[in-house]
Amino acid sequence: MTRLLHIAALIAALALAACSNDSCYDNGSSLPLATFYIGNSQQSIPGLSIMGIGVPGDSLLADGKSIKEVFLPLRANATSTSYALWRTFNSSSMTFVVRDTITLDYQAVPYFHSSECGAMYNFDINQVTHTTHGIDSVVMMTTHITNSRTPALRIHFTDLSQ
Repeated sequence: MTRLLHIAALIAALALAACSNDSCYDNGSSLPLATFYIGNSQQSIPGLSIMGIGVPGDSLLADGKSIKEVFLPLRANATSTSYALWRTFNSSSMTFVVRDTITLDYQAVPYFHSSECGAMYNFDINQVTHTTHGIDSVVMMTTHITNSRTPALRIHFTDLSQ
């Protein structure tokens, strides 16, 4: 019953709200921003592909690109979302592919931002788990995800060139 009230409030707020970019953040959705590191420095990770796991439709966020950050969309109707990350690394005579998985466990929290921006979901991250094939560690910078452009995750990759 409470969930129905939350959904009804969101629909009503969206129907009444007229968005204006003057009063809203640039990022209109609450998405965790993941930044990438090797060692202690933020770096673009070459050959990185990222895809949502178990997500309907096309969930490819990066396809073999060199990127230093990415927004990771979360599903408001679920309590966890997983991503597959794989890096292609060329050695002198061979090509290697290193695959990892990151899972975010969270709660979606309905939030009415303003009459200009309307309603959205914010997310409270409970836990982040990951494999360690090519990822050294994942650091949570914040557990409350809003639509601000503040980094939420620091993903530290191992240096494959060594």
